Amino acid sequence: MSVTAEADRWLAALDGLYSVPDEHRVGFFDRAGAVDLLRCGEEVFDELVKAGLPFAEESDGERFDRFDLFNLALASRSGTSVPEKAIRYALRWMHGGPETWTARLDWTFHVTLECPLDACGDEPQWTHARMLPEAVGGELYSWRVEPEGARIVGDHLRHEGPGPLLFAGHVSTSGELMGLRSPTLRRIVDDFFAVGYRWVRLPEPLQWEYERLLAAGVSPCISASLFLKREFEKAGYPAFTRRGWLLGMLDLAHSWVEVTDDDGVVKPVDPIFTWLTGHADRPHPDLAAASIGSRMNRLLPAAMAADGLMATHLCGGRHVDPRRKTVIRRKSTQEGAAA
Repeated sequence: MSVTAEADRWLAALDGLYSVPDEHRVGFFDRAGAVDLLRCGEEVFDELVKAGLPFAEESDGERFDRFDLFNLALASRSGTSVPEKAIRYALRWMHGGPETWTARLDWTFHVTLECPLDACGDEPQWTHARMLPEAVGGELYSWRVEPEGARIVGDHLRHEGPGPLLFAGHVSTSGELMGLRSPTLRRIVDDFFAVGYRWVRLPEPLQWEYERLLAAGVSPCISASLFLKREFEKAGYPAFTRRGWLLGMLDLAHSWVEVTDDDGVVKPVDPIFTWLTGHADRPHPDLAAASIGSRMNRLLPAAMAADGLMATHLCGGRHVDPRRKTVIRRKSTQEGAAA
């Protein structure tokens, strides 16, 4: 493909980009890092900047928001950007049949929290939401925390004292194929899909403003969950949102909504899971529909709502966002070794 044609593809993607608003934008990537992530080449990237790709002018040059770059890459359909390749790799399991969506899977996990400040302040405190695999028929069957004194209290792992905080161990997940029986619930979900929202990744606080994002035609997972919860409850169905992880998907923090169906069973409804099949290579034709009402072994719930904070840190009398690294891998499998 010529440089001109390639530029036209990227410029068309930029034209439809929902840019992170100024109050939420963080200049995470410098110019070299942005070009390397997009893999579009210097000439095309120059055209993107001229056409309005947002950036902040810092002392060390242009700085680009990681969410803007990720969403631009997916919209480009170039097939060569790092986000596109990473998603295709992470979703390669989607070609498997229904038995692979419900079987017990075992995972190892390592979660670390660190203070982002050069020197952590006085009287540090830490929290992290408790994993809740039993909500999908799984189990947290071995775990350890560091340093000593960290403990699970209610729905959170808590620690008072110097960090970093480590939470590691083994967890299992499983699933169950179900579907929504209620015609009302199915209509609400169908109406949501009919609007044609686009899935994007955005900062968490921005996702809480779900009406703002839906009005713009985009729907990340937290926003979709909050909206559907409201619509289910307006129709008289008990519902709550859930936060957790989409396993295998780069250990992506994820949210969905759970609703009590006409048969009295609480069932997950996950439209983002459905949309992600569009980024997979040869997904099973029944997978998208199964994510509406089924428990899937690729979802690991946490004991928290979609608009909650997964981790918190207090030091020096003020709250700061901790640096959080989460690594979850299949246990003793070829896939886990490859990941």
